[in-house]
Amino acid sequence: MKCIVPLAGPDLWTQQYGLRPLVNVNGIPLIEAALRPRAWAAAMEPSDYIFVIRETTGYAELADYLRKTWPGSRSVTLSDVTEGALFSCLAAMALVPSDETVIIDLADIFFTEGPDDPDALMTEKDYGAVVPVFVSNKACYSYLRIEDGFVTGAMEKIVISTNASAGVYMFRNSEVFLQAAAHSIAHRAELAHKNKLFICPMINGVIAGGLKVVAPAVSDCQPVGKMFHL
Repeated sequence: MKCIVPLAGPDLWTQQYGLRPLVNVNGIPLIEAALRPRAWAAAMEPSDYIFVIRETTGYAELADYLRKTWPGSRSVTLSDVTEGALFSCLAAMALVPSDETVIIDLADIFFTEGPDDPDALMTEKDYGAVVPVFVSNKACYSYLRIEDGFVTGAMEKIVISTNASAGVYMFRNSEVFLQAAAHSIAHRAELAHKNKLFICPMINGVIAGGLKVVAPAVSDCQPVGKMFHL
C-alpha cells in the first residue's frame, strides 16, 4: 500500500495559524495526530507515505519534519496551488507502483476506526474503492449515496445522503485511480466544486468503470476544520 497525503491547498499556511499540518494538537503536530491512529497505519512502513506539499512560507520546515517523522517517505513539491486535490494527488502518482493499493488521506478528520487491512478488501472482496463515512447533514462535507450496501454516487459539498466522507479514499490500484481521475476531468461540469476537482467525486468514475465501492461507517470522527473555525 501507498498513502498519498495532499498538503498543498490554499490553507497550507495562514497568517493566523502558520503551517496547518504542524499546528499543535494535544502536544503533537496535527498531521501526526491524524495519520498515526489510522486503523491501517500498523500495516504501513514510513516509506509508504508520499506527501504533496507546496512552496509557501515555512515549507522547508514542513518538508524537514515529514522526512524525520516518516523516514524514507517521499515528498512532491508544487510551485503553486492546483485546481483541486485531484490534481495535487496526480503529481504523486508517478511514485506509486501500479499494482499497489492507493490510499488518499486528506488528514482533515481524526478517526481511529476503519479497515485494518485495505489490501485484503481489494483482493478478497474485489472492491474498486473503499471510503469510510460518518453521519452528518452539513454542507461542509462531501457525501456518498449508498444503496444495498454499495456506493451509487458521490458529490463534493452537496448533501445527497447522510453518509459524509471521512476524508480517506482507498483505491484498488493506480489504474483505478487514474481512470477515476479521467472520469472526473471528463465530467468536470457536473463534478467540480468552485471550479476545482476533488477526490470524493472520483468515486463516480470507479463505479462507471464497473467496480464496486463500499463505505464502512466510522463513529469517532472529529473534523479538523472545527479547530480553525471553518
